[in-house]
Amino acid sequence: MAHYKLILAYEGTQYSGFQRQVDKDTVQSSFEDALRILGWQGRSILTAGRTDTGVHASGQVVCFQFDWKHGEHKLLKALNANLPQDIQVQRLEQTNAEFHPRYDALARTYRYKLYISPVRDPLRDRFAWRLDNPPDLELMNQASNDLLGEHDFTGFGRAVSEGGTTVRTIEQAVWTRTNDDEMEFLITGNAFLYHMVRRIVYVSVQIGFAAAPVDIIKTGLQTGNTGIVALAPARGLTLVEVRYAQE
Repeated sequence: MAHYKLILAYEGTQYSGFQRQVDKDTVQSSFEDALRILGWQGRSILTAGRTDTGVHASGQVVCFQFDWKHGEHKLLKALNANLPQDIQVQRLEQTNAEFHPRYDALARTYRYKLYISPVRDPLRDRFAWRLDNPPDLELMNQASNDLLGEHDFTGFGRAVSEGGTTVRTIEQAVWTRTNDDEMEFLITGNAFLYHMVRRIVYVSVQIGFAAAPVDIIKTGLQTGNTGIVALAPARGLTLVEVRYAQE
């Protein structure tokens, strides 16, 4: 039986996150339904990680075993023909049976997008957080530098599993202006806590508006508490890449 690895892209707007849940539409359940139409009899796919309700992905990694006789290209086409339009396989290949998309991952990269407008833009609003005025990019990057390295991120999220570690290593955290009225945040780390990126983004925006001190991220890392519990909206967040040693 072949072991397949694929890159999955999806718009998370209509889904209750990635992970399968009872009586809820999720990306995992939709993908497994498409596999079963093709004759797959497995219990569960493997994935690089879970995304929250409303979060998108262009680089989610999925693995599964399947006895398919018609080649990789036809499997990709068959899956996409049976998947919803907002979930599609981008690339597919066979890999070794020992490969695990979560445990073998070295790093994950997320992108968060903002746009600046006094009114909502329906063509951008599903994929970005609208702000009335632009925050100070220099202040946000100054604060983001404090994220780099290994830290306990208790103040920015909770462990994915009960009793799990909250220590993570961040190798990239940078804000850029992509055009006159759009900004994006790229963050790369070995792993992330539940809600971690969205809380970092919200705190960073408050820093950019001078509603929070520029050293609040450093304080949160040192004390485990920023005093801010709000999250940036899920719609601005996309999982863009998962990196492995062989890549």
